[in-house]
Amino acid sequence: MKNDPEAADSGTQALDRALGLFTLVLRDRGKTPLSELAGQAEMPVSTAHRLIAAFERQRLITRAARGRYVAGMGLAELASDRRQVLINASRPLLRRLARQQKRTAHLGILEAEMVTYLVKEAGGPGKVFTREMMQLEAYCTGIGKVLLAGLDKPVRERYLAGGPFPRLTETTLTEPDQLRAAISTIAERGYAEDDAEMAEGLHCVAVPLHDRQGKVVAAISLTGLAETGAPGVPPALLAAARAIEDKLWG
Repeated sequence: MKNDPEAADSGTQALDRALGLFTLVLRDRGKTPLSELAGQAEMPVSTAHRLIAAFERQRLITRAARGRYVAGMGLAELASDRRQVLINASRPLLRRLARQQKRTAHLGILEAEMVTYLVKEAGGPGKVFTREMMQLEAYCTGIGKVLLAGLDKPVRERYLAGGPFPRLTETTLTEPDQLRAAISTIAERGYAEDDAEMAEGLHCVAVPLHDRQGKVVAAISLTGLAETGAPGVPPALLAAARAIEDKLWG
C-alpha cells in the first residue's frame, strides 16, 4: 500500500492542534473555561473536549473545576526527566565556564519556593559549600533572585507575603519592600548579584535561562569566595546561558 502524503499531512496537523490545546491549558492554569480556550485554538468545543478526555486518560490533564483544567499528576511524575534534560544540556558548558573563569558554576531551578541546585562545577580556588541537589532559600541567592524575578507578578507577591526572611549575613535583604525593589531591578536588567547575602565572603552573579516563549525556567551562576572581575555580569556567563538555551530549544 502506497503512503498517502495528504493523510500524513492531515495527521501532523491534527497532532499540532492537539498539542496546541494542551499547551494552552497548561499555561492557563485553570483560569479560563475550556470553551474559550477552544476558541483561542480555533477548534470546535466538541473537538476540544474529545482531546482533553484523551489527555485526562493519560493523567496529563486533570479537571480543576467545571469546564476548567490544569496539569495532571502524570506531568509531575515526569519532572525528574525535565531535571535530567537540563543537567545534560548544561553540565559540559558549565564545566568549561568554571575552568575558564576560575570560579564555581551552578545551575538551579525553583521548586516549592526554594532553589534546587542541579549542577555544580568547581573551577577556582577554595571550596564553596553548595552541593548538587541541595536546596537553599531563594531570597538570598543569586540564582534564587533571578528565578523570583522570572515569576508572574501575582506569584512573586505571594512569595514576598510569605516571610519572614531571616538575616544570614550583614548584607542579607530581609524586608519585603527591599526584596521587591531588588527583584524588580533584576527583572529589568536581566541578572542578579549575591553580595555575600547567603554566606560571608561568598559572591556570585546569576543569569536566567529562557524557553522558546521567553519564560524563565532555570538560572546559572558564577560563584567565588571573593569578589573578582568587573562589576556586572561576565560576558562568558551570558554566552554560556545562550549556548545552553540553544542546546535545549534551538
